[in-house]
Amino acid sequence: MKPFDLLILVLFGLLLILFSPIILFVAAYAYIKDRIGRWRFRRYLATNEGATFFAYTNKASSKTYVEGKILPCLSHDTKIFYLASKKGRVNMGDDFGLLAYVVSAMRETEGGFPYISKIKSGELVTESINNRLYSAVRRGSDAELVVERVRRFFTS
Repeated sequence: MKPFDLLILVLFGLLLILFSPIILFVAAYAYIKDRIGRWRFRRYLATNEGATFFAYTNKASSKTYVEGKILPCLSHDTKIFYLASKKGRVNMGDDFGLLAYVVSAMRETEGGFPYISKIKSGELVTESINNRLYSAVRRGSDAELVVERVRRFFTS
């Protein structure tokens, strides 16, 4: 090992020792914040039985179709998530902090956006309508089949 490499290694070790209290504090804070967020999300699921969600992205090939043909057909109490970037843009009022947990739970489902979700028995049940939607967009067909699938999912 060269002397310069050894010096770099020693400096890195000293910096690690010096900043370890800060690193431990930040790690503990992140852990506690995550635990509280998960607890709030479970409580949100338990207290909002039957709530429905529709999440779509700003992908150019589907955004206009979704906004023009699908969103007007959804129930007024369906929460719409328009994910315009990685962080997303949506208004859930006091529950805004839970958006990350809702979208994260949606992404665990196979498929891709758009997703439809509902809270049933304290669980977030999610389905991807990606294939149905893009088939309708490519064919230029009416959105009635997609809307009907969304309605059946929400009522089942």
